[in-house]
Amino acid sequence: MRLDLHNHTLHSPDSRVEPAALVHRARALGLDGLAITDHNSVAGVRAAIEEARDLPGLLVIPGIEVSSAEGHVLGFGVSEGIPRDLPARETVDRIVAAGGVAVAAHPYRFWSGLGEASTRGANFSAYEARNARTLRAGNERADRLAGMQRVGRTGGSDSHFLHEHGAAFTIVEGGPSSLGDTLQALGAGKTRADGVHRGAKETVVYVTKAVSEWIARGMRRI
Repeated sequence: MRLDLHNHTLHSPDSRVEPAALVHRARALGLDGLAITDHNSVAGVRAAIEEARDLPGLLVIPGIEVSSAEGHVLGFGVSEGIPRDLPARETVDRIVAAGGVAVAAHPYRFWSGLGEASTRGANFSAYEARNARTLRAGNERADRLAGMQRVGRTGGSDSHFLHEHGAAFTIVEGGPSSLGDTLQALGAGKTRADGVHRGAKETVVYVTKAVSEWIARGMRRI
């Protein structure tokens, strides 16, 4: 299975993508599924699941990207919001208590990554080792750290625009799986990551967008 496990919709403050459009993009790309991981919100999940009902075989994983005190944390299999600005360890505990699987999002990214100490210090099931909006060096460091810590690896496009979807993805061995089986594989670290890194052209777009939105938010992180 190929799953893009990091995507934003209009329920994130920095995206305008309709959840339904994202679902159809996944099908057009031949993906087996996707996760909706809006910033500190699960509001887009229901619309994506409803749209996928008419697309047999496409799995929609409910998710969230939580802004912990140290950086961003991905939660999969959660259907409720997780409080932001808590320590990373407590954020992970809250996700697990809600029946979800916690993954360290782009750990080495400046501004929003957890950094190595906080990533090591929380009980993550996996690290995001291939994020299409992260430079190669950051992805490779996350991949090495996952090997050292003996946890799983996930991949995701971190899409904020529709055309970005599918640029990086998670591989779950085997054929089509249910939501429960997929979450079990994620929790057991039995996943791989593949896809592209952020290139020079994408970096110009990313930095321009990130800085302008940061200023518009009063120089506060999402």
